Amino acid sequence: MSADSYGPAQPVFEPRLFGGGSHVPLMAPWLQPRERLLGIVDITLSDLIPRVPRAFRRGTQWSGARGAAQGAVDAAASAADAVEFFDFGIVRRLRRAVRGAGLTGGWTTMAGRFVIAVRTGPDSSSTYDNQRVLMVFTDRRILLMCTVSTKKVPLFGKVPPGQQLREARCLGEIPPEQLQRVVIRHTSLSERVDLHFADGSLAAVEAGKEQAYALEALSRGVVPPPRS
Repeated sequence: MSADSYGPAQPVFEPRLFGGGSHVPLMAPWLQPRERLLGIVDITLSDLIPRVPRAFRRGTQWSGARGAAQGAVDAAASAADAVEFFDFGIVRRLRRAVRGAGLTGGWTTMAGRFVIAVRTGPDSSSTYDNQRVLMVFTDRRILLMCTVSTKKVPLFGKVPPGQQLREARCLGEIPPEQLQRVVIRHTSLSERVDLHFADGSLAAVEAGKEQAYALEALSRGVVPPPRS
């Protein structure tokens, strides 16, 4: 389905797309009829957020030889989790004491589910290390999106006019009423922004000044002007 199905695209606040162009045509197939796009913000999960525990990771269960191989991978990943805990646990706790926790409320809360969706990423074989996400605000929803290569780059010659070399994939969705407040906590050493959810949970993200103020405005239903 093309962007034309939703009428002419209106200028919206959005981050710069690498190589030029706009995210808007990439998001159009994910919009419902007459759903209006308000803004797109590029954020990164805070490095204070711990790894997603294996019990909360999505995935396919395999049997037979493939299951044995998967078991070996899981064992190696569990060992890596343990190494991370002992190597970085103390340092992270010290940083949390100064900067505050990156995630509060636990993995079953709105904040926890938000982090899991982002960390899972667009690939079914994810290692749960994806950090970046586009928060796409519409007049109905908040979509968690990312863009990936369509692998249609020609070996020779120029890209045909109008051909998209990237496509959008949806990682999840947040009802707007669940994101209650966005608090910008920028310092000289950090670009931290806190996302406060309706159940009292919190997830910390990183966003540059322009992106942060657009995110805060969109969370209040205020549409920021398009970037010049």
